[in-house]
Amino acid sequence: MAPAPRDSARRPIPWIAVWPVLVLGAVAGFWYVREVLAQLPALLHLLDLGVYRIAGERVLDGVSVYDTPLLGNIRGQWEFVYTPFAALLFVPLAPLKGELFTWVGALGDYAMLAAGVWAALSLLRFRRDVRLVLFSLPVAALLMWCEPVRETMAFGQVNILLMTLVLLDLALPDSSKVKGVLIGIAAGIKLTPAFFVLYLLVTRRYRAAIVAMGTFVVTVAVGFAFLWHDSVTFWSGAFMDPTRVGVPENPSNESLRGFFARATGVTGGMQIVWLLVAAATAVVCLLLARRLAARGEELVAATLCGLATTAVSPYSWVHHWVWLAMLLICLGNLAFRGSVLGWIGLVGAALITSGGVLPLIGFEADTVLAFKPAGLEWLFQNAYIWLTFAVFLAVALYYRSPKNPAALPAETASASSR
Repeated sequence: MAPAPRDSARRPIPWIAVWPVLVLGAVAGFWYVREVLAQLPALLHLLDLGVYRIAGERVLDGVSVYDTPLLGNIRGQWEFVYTPFAALLFVPLAPLKGELFTWVGALGDYAMLAAGVWAALSLLRFRRDVRLVLFSLPVAALLMWCEPVRETMAFGQVNILLMTLVLLDLALPDSSKVKGVLIGIAAGIKLTPAFFVLYLLVTRRYRAAIVAMGTFVVTVAVGFAFLWHDSVTFWSGAFMDPTRVGVPENPSNESLRGFFARATGVTGGMQIVWLLVAAATAVVCLLLARRLAARGEELVAATLCGLATTAVSPYSWVHHWVWLAMLLICLGNLAFRGSVLGWIGLVGAALITSGGVLPLIGFEADTVLAFKPAGLEWLFQNAYIWLTFAVFLAVALYYRSPKNPAALPAETASASSR
């Protein structure tokens, strides 16, 4: 892998892009807040954040977070599905009540999204200056109209946090001794970000991969140190128990398993087919990501890994697909560099991933996922899966040839010629 470019080798965000995005972001942010205030129970109910708070309360009270659902008593509904380490991290939520809880949920997610945007733009080799910080704020406001982001903010979910931890980690130079720590912490909260350890391995950043795995082991050890009973419960099989999450054919399960479950079921031979397709998706993703990383396209590579992780996971609700927001940034970068294909991809992906935008232009449905034309429900209901496969194909074609070293920053080009 080539070293990360110095700030002197980075390019500043051009003012010709800053001003339009500032205006659009201000309008998008104002309108989003207006919509939230008008539909508070729907757009900022923070149900999942409330469940995390209950988990934190149980930790303080010495009550297991796994033995019974956190709300109600129905298996597969409101059960705690994260690690014991995550339950410990939720303890600070326990004392939050009323408006303070709502403010923390709303502003916390936006702040984490803005930090993720900053890291993403940094991976695109933009200069890390005040202008980049200011630019990240309106971009984050625009991304709040991306349905997975909108749902994550409505539920108070952890998806933006996990994505941002991964992006901030990847934004560190490969020479950093702490590179891998944040990925390890993300995997220690929810297991799926561990896929990025494979990404580090296939891109030959072995030290960062070892650091990530070591950090993950530390999170497990911390869980055992403070929550022994829950750790035994979780690691002895609860983390693999699908009944804790729900039925795979749930219409909101936007994963490959959800697609197969609704189309043919996932019992017997179809279970094997699903596993083979999921494994093939992961392998293709890693091969493409390795090619992209070698070309210096770190954000595109990370976005592919994020989308693949979400697609192959047994359960992926709409709010798990927050990496689609990074796809929009990748396409926006291509578009603003003058690529016609970038503009076409940006407009198409924005329409597919938008949330709350379609009613503003005359549609009844909030998202493309809710379209149900006779005989085509399978197409729209699984739109994120189809978009992911289309992105894989487009990346394979667009980046099929080696990049001209002259197009790289000087430091990266010199490293690639060694």
